[in-house]
Amino acid sequence: MSNNDEGDPSTYESTLETERMDMPSPAEGSIPQSIAPSSGTFISFPGEETKQVIEVECIDACSDGHIRGKLRLTNYRLFFSAAEGDIHDIDIPIHSILKIEKTGRGENSYRLDITCKYFLSVAFIFNRQERKDLCKQIISLAFPADVTKLFAFENKKRFKENGWEIYNFKREYTRMGALGKEDSKWRHSEINKNYELIESYPSDIIVPAAISDEFLKKATYFRSRGRIIALSWIHPTNDASITRCSQPGVGISKKRCTEDEEIVSAINKANVTSTHVYICDCRPSVNARANQAKGKGFELRSIYDNTELSFGNIENIHEVRASNERLRELITPVNIDEQKWFSNLESTKWLYHIQSILKEAVKVASIIENKKSSVVVHCSDGWDRTSQITSLSMLLLDPYYRTLQGFEVLIEKEWISFGHQFQTRICHGMQEPTNNYAQVFIQWLDCVWQVIQHYPHAFEFNAKLLSFIAHHVYSCLFGTFIFDNEHERHEHDVRNRTQSIWSFVNSCQTEFLNPLYLEHCKVILPTISMRTIRLWKEYWMSYHPFYRFQDPLFERIMELVHLREKVQQNCDELRSRNKEHLPPVVKISVNASG
Repeated sequence: MSNNDEGDPSTYESTLETERMDMPSPAEGSIPQSIAPSSGTFISFPGEETKQVIEVECIDACSDGHIRGKLRLTNYRLFFSAAEGDIHDIDIPIHSILKIEKTGRGENSYRLDITCKYFLSVAFIFNRQERKDLCKQIISLAFPADVTKLFAFENKKRFKENGWEIYNFKREYTRMGALGKEDSKWRHSEINKNYELIESYPSDIIVPAAISDEFLKKATYFRSRGRIIALSWIHPTNDASITRCSQPGVGISKKRCTEDEEIVSAINKANVTSTHVYICDCRPSVNARANQAKGKGFELRSIYDNTELSFGNIENIHEVRASNERLRELITPVNIDEQKWFSNLESTKWLYHIQSILKEAVKVASIIENKKSSVVVHCSDGWDRTSQITSLSMLLLDPYYRTLQGFEVLIEKEWISFGHQFQTRICHGMQEPTNNYAQVFIQWLDCVWQVIQHYPHAFEFNAKLLSFIAHHVYSCLFGTFIFDNEHERHEHDVRNRTQSIWSFVNSCQTEFLNPLYLEHCKVILPTISMRTIRLWKEYWMSYHPFYRFQDPLFERIMELVHLREKVQQNCDELRSRNKEHLPPVVKISVNASG
């Protein structure tokens, strides 16, 4: 457990209550569900301003009939609260809106249909002028031309923990053994210090010690987007490493780059336990060969000595987007066909894509752990499928990344620092999603959820954290997932102008901890089969009437957490009274049997 987890439970509870006075409680959307049990009150965030309140009728896709109530528009969200009865509230961050349409006929002539980037669709009925005015105002707030007009830059909420400090480049690479050793075969390069060489890369990277910066500069011309080979992770005992990059510019003419070949050779020499480097191209071979015809491609064994090349068969962003849209159509409650549920789910190919990612990650982890060989991972540009595989394989190999703090570091390093294009993939502030819109990061969170189902004791955090992160990728409440790379975040001073999502998470850790966690777990290599892969219903079906608010497992887990804290507190009190008569402190843990 991380250092942030220490402290007196009773002190934490009182602090948490103070935090919640101006932060909506889980039931009101802070953990957040976009649909939550009716709280009867609206609690605003600091910096949130109400723009309009209207009496409306709501048509929720998951409910029967119309619900009368108040619709409040703020600079952060649309909040619907039913006028009477035990009816749910609907809380929609406006930046998560995918589509807004004026529809309706007959008695529903003036409808406003709202579709969110996550699987929530809802409609409101107004009079004609109200609909016109509100629609115009929503579009103005939800889709600003300037990214710095997103609510993350207006959010004035402050937390007791500073999430921006969770990832420190030197601290993390020192922890894994790449820095801080006189005989290290890796070194810190500042070749990209001002982001002038590789705009989408972090300012600091780790490269083989035998390779000069001059070699690195020349290699940038050979790799797509200049994304040269850089270290992601190194094994603590066998020196096998995971490095990442983009595709090489081999082309049909089989062009060569001596400097790039030397980098791969240096990676091989840095690992004395193996004679080969495995190159894992995440793409289907057909796609890789198509890119070769465009002047890019993949590494040829005849050029790169002592290498083994394999293809991961992970589809591109266009396939991911199409598959996710089919999943949306399946799960939308009015369209669910109970008789053909499994065949329809299969036809979305969503679980097939999840399986492909998991298989490749397990393969990489197995090569590192069992063959003790280093692995170079890339796809086309090295910021989508590459991030999925490096981070997931590191999660399997390194128990640190399965702690709460380590998981945050993993996301900050492999996704945010190494330039996954959150702005482009999520289309923050865009009224019309581009052809680059895709749920790549959410897909990875789904894969993490699958692994948790295999190893429920191996993770310090619970699945609720994954849903929380997935929601706030879209919400723009925090600045963590805004912009495409470290350079853009630095230019817009995101660290000082917005709040990190980890500030909230680390200020309310109890919400996200797993009481079944066992620290002794090391490498985990799940068996990947379609028989064991399941739909992440807690996230994808959270708006379905059969699953809404039904999370008995999480409730039971939280009961165990509070029970454990109470028992531990009682034990501590008894020991303080009878120090000389009691044995040494024994930590209390809860196993699967309860």
